[in-house]
Formats: sequence, structure tokens, C-alpha cells
Amino acid sequence: MSRKAPNPVCNDDNLANKAHHDRRSTITSAQSHSHPNHRDNPIASSPLPPDTDINNDTGPSNEVHPSTEETAATELKLTQQVLITITVTLTTILTSSSGQILNIALPTIQEELEVSESNLQWIISSYNLSCGCLLLLSGRIADIYGRKRVMLLGMAIFTIFSLAGGFMQNAEGLIVSRALAGCGVAMSTPSTTGIIADLFTDKARSRVFACFSAGFSLGGILGLVIGGLFVSYVKYTWRSALFFVAGIGILSTISVIVVIPSDKSHTEDSQVDWPGAALITIGLVLFLFAISDAQSAPNGWRTSYIIALLVVGIVLTTAFFFWEHHVATRTEHLPLMRLALWTRANGKLAALYFTSFMIIMGFFPALYNATLFFQEVQQVGPVGTMLRFIPIEVSGIIASILIVLLIHRVPAYWLIIFGLLACGFGNMCFALSDGETSYWKLPFHGMWLVVFGVDLFLPTGLIFVSAYSLPDEYSVASGLFSTIQRLGASVGLALSSIISYSQYKHEIALSDSIKIPETQAYLTGLQASFWLSAGGCWFGALIAWVALRGLGVVGKDENDRQREMTEQATGDPDMGPGAGNGEEKQHNGKDLMRRQTHVDMAGEKRSEQVV
Repeated sequence: MSRKAPNPVCNDDNLANKAHHDRRSTITSAQSHSHPNHRDNPIASSPLPPDTDINNDTGPSNEVHPSTEETAATELKLTQQVLITITVTLTTILTSSSGQILNIALPTIQEELEVSESNLQWIISSYNLSCGCLLLLSGRIADIYGRKRVMLLGMAIFTIFSLAGGFMQNAEGLIVSRALAGCGVAMSTPSTTGIIADLFTDKARSRVFACFSAGFSLGGILGLVIGGLFVSYVKYTWRSALFFVAGIGILSTISVIVVIPSDKSHTEDSQVDWPGAALITIGLVLFLFAISDAQSAPNGWRTSYIIALLVVGIVLTTAFFFWEHHVATRTEHLPLMRLALWTRANGKLAALYFTSFMIIMGFFPALYNATLFFQEVQQVGPVGTMLRFIPIEVSGIIASILIVLLIHRVPAYWLIIFGLLACGFGNMCFALSDGETSYWKLPFHGMWLVVFGVDLFLPTGLIFVSAYSLPDEYSVASGLFSTIQRLGASVGLALSSIISYSQYKHEIALSDSIKIPETQAYLTGLQASFWLSAGGCWFGALIAWVALRGLGVVGKDENDRQREMTEQATGDPDMGPGAGNGEEKQHNGKDLMRRQTHVDMAGEKRSEQVV
């Protein structure tokens, strides 16, 4: 399936006026032939009020957005839709579980490969680091060269280096193989979400995104379960776990080849903004490396190279935004990331990114600290830890079913707030637990609430992002969303480690005068980390309550939205499409929508008649 975008270059005033006129004509033509299977205008089909400006960018008129050229989506049979949904969900479960599968096996790996304490964390961190730093660039490449191609390449890289990791005989080789496997995930993740946004619309898109997001959180937990099983019962322990992941990766790659429809470039500007890509990639690498390595550095966060890397990373990341503005305003090419991805929907997209950062900052540290809580404090062992993670798979499935049922009925505003609150309360349950607390009294509720909250939040956020993304930037937009989540995970784990270790040292210092068992000091540190994660989620809920107010129902069909808009304007429920004199009233409804949603090339709203 191919989508041709208009030429993004139009610096001449006369050409701009002509393009503006053509744009108006295109909007009129597309919307007057709207159909549930057509790709919707990102404003008209979005959950926000129809007069919201989605292209609130500071750039000039050289960004002619291809979303106005509405083309009919490829008709997908029900069987195809189900197979595609299963394929993309399996893919995200696989890649997410791979990031957690070696967590429980770390003590075994340390003993077998003689890994130093300072290098042990890099077996996990290298995977997350490479994945988080390449998402934006991979998203842009997918939009240019075809999402299926990039997804297949990413899955192949992930599978090959997961398999190779199982054969490594030293820590260095394992760390490098995990980093390269993470590069494969970085290529496949934004491609997958771009494919979903491109192939599905309306309620169907909501359902698929719900399954995809459920795979993200369920995969992380499934990785811990699989890791525990292999470490405890399989001969080659962690090596067998990687072989298992590679085998599933082969099956998943074959499934992508067979099930996912082929596509081509989604933009006519095929030039990659390599300077921008270098700035953001190097900036994120340095920043995340410093955060990950700070705990094992000679002087911790005070180590000179840690401070230097943090400063340089922040400077390069900041420079990236200035460079993107320069590319958008001073050149004839598209930037790696349109800055409008932060300002659309009157800033609600930026607020969504921030809240996604906060909920992931509470989710990943919760899983990590829960593993430590069960093994080090309650001392139930790898198998006992694994069994305590199994019931919350049910929570994720229930949350996914609820999202499918509620996302086109309940305003996204409340789903996002409830998800943040639930994740915070889940962390609170752990913070109130101790070594003698029964699993069913508090930890169980902590586990299911954390997962339930994330599985409510993520699909809602993804659908919101895709609704306000243009067809030539679906993968970039989802890559940005995922990058922010990776940052949230890294920052959350770093802050959690700092708080936990500081509190632990404080308790140990007190033990000189007051006899405090070391396990109790360790528990106090974990409890402080859980409180930090809970506070972060609740702060995110507060931001959402203020900044996302008015965020409406996501995933409504186009005819439903037109009817609502007409009723709001006329106060007459019979004025919706298909009522009374159907053609005349539907024309009036679409007429109103075109007046309210017209956006010119410079991103300025026009309250004019477009007929």
C-alpha cells in the first residue's frame, strides 16, 4: 500500500497560496466522501474538540502535510485484521519480555561468567540504552523506506543477536550482543505502531492499539516468569532463555512476512535529517549511559566523567530541538521530528508525553524493586518470585478487554488519570509491605494495580498520538512516544537506586547505635523507592487533571463524530447524518466540520467556509 505525500517544499508566496487553495479543495473532496474505512482527517477523527489546531507549529508554510490527501485504506477482511493484531501483539510481547528475561538470572550469570558488580547491570542496561536512543531515527527511516521492511530488518537483528548472546563466554560479548538486540527492537517498535496507525482507523485502531500496549506490559512480566522457569528448571539456564527468545523471534519474523501487507515510502521527501539524528542519538546515548553507570562509578554521581557526560548529553539534546526548528524554517526538507508533535492539540500532546514519562517511571522500577522485595526481603527464591508474578497477567488481560470496551465510550481524560492513580496506588501497596506481609494482603494488590494502570494508560496514549499524527510521521510520532517512555524507565530506575541506596546507608549508619538487621535496612530502602514511584505517578495524575482537561472520547467512528458535532451546533439530534433529508443534513454536518477543522499551510486556523 502506497501513500504519496505532496511536496513539502513551498517557500514562494504564490506557490503557497496555490497550495493553500489545493489543500482546501482536497479537504472538501475527502470529507464529502468520508467512509468508516477511509483514513480520517487527524482533527476530525481526534478525541479533542473539532476546532483544535493540530499543526500548531512555529514553522512556516514549507510543511504541507499529507494528511489532507485522504486515500482509502486497503480493505482488510476480518481474518486479516485478527492475524495482524496477533502478529503485532506477539512482536511487542517478545521484544518487551526480552528486556526482562535475564533479570532473575543475573546472579547465575555473574557466577558463571565472573562478571564484576559494576559490569553486571550493563547486561540489562545495554539493551535498554540502544533501544531508547534509536527509536526516533528508526521511526523516520520506517516512514521513508517502508514500515514492513524496517520492521523485518529489526526483527532479524533482534533474533540473530539474541541467539548469539546465548553462546557468549564472557561478559563483554554478552553485553555487546544485548546492545545489538536492542537496536533491532528500536527498529521494529516504531514500525509496528506505524503499521497499526496506517492499516486501521476508528474503533478498529483502538482495539489493535489496546492489544499492542497490553503486550508491552505483559511482555515485561512474562520475561520475568520465563527467566525464572529457565533458571530454575532448564540445564543451560539463562542461555536456554535466550535460545527460546530467538526461536520465538524466528516465528514472529515469518509471521510478519506472511501477514503484514507490504508498503512503500510514506513521504516524498526521502532525505533523512542526519545532523539531527546524530544530535539526538549521541545526546541520548551520553545521557542514558551516565544515568546507568553513575551507581557503579568510582565516586557515584560526583564522578567527573559522569557529570561531563550528563552535561554534554543535555546540551546535544537541547541543540537537537534548535536544529529541527532550523531545518523546518530555513531549509527545503522535513526535519527528523516536526516540533508540532509537541505543540499540537493546544499543548495536550506535550502533557501526554510528560504523563507517560511519569507512569513508566513508576512502572519499571516497581517491577524491578518487586523482584528484589520478593527475593531479598521475603526470600522466596526465583521460583517463588516467578509464581508471584503470574496472577498479574490476568490483570493485564482484563485491562486490555476494558480498554476495548470503554475507549470509545469513556473520555480519554479519565482513562489516563485513572491509570496514573492505579499505578501510584500499586506502588503504595509495596511501600506499606514488609518481610512478614502476606502476598495476598498487599503485594498482590500492588502487582495487579501497577499493571492495570499502565495497560489503561498506554493504549489511550498511543491512540491519542496517532490521531494527532500525520500519515508521513506515524512511525516518528510513536518513536517519540516510546523514546520518552524509555527515558522514564531509565530515569526512574536511576532515581530509585539513588533513593534506595541512600536510605539503606542511612539505616546502616543508625545501626551503630540501634541494632537494625541488614534485611530491615534493605527493606527501608526499597520502601523509599516505592514511595518515590507512587509520588511520581500521582504527580503525573495532577498534571493530567490540569493539562488534559477536555480530552474527549477516543476511537469514535467518523459518522458518530459528525452527528455529535451537528447536535452541538444545532441542538437537534435529528440533524445528524442520515436523519430526515439524509443527504442535505449530512452535507450540513460535514460543512460544519470543514469550517471548524480547516488548517492552512502555516498551521493557522481558518473559520471560513470550505465548499
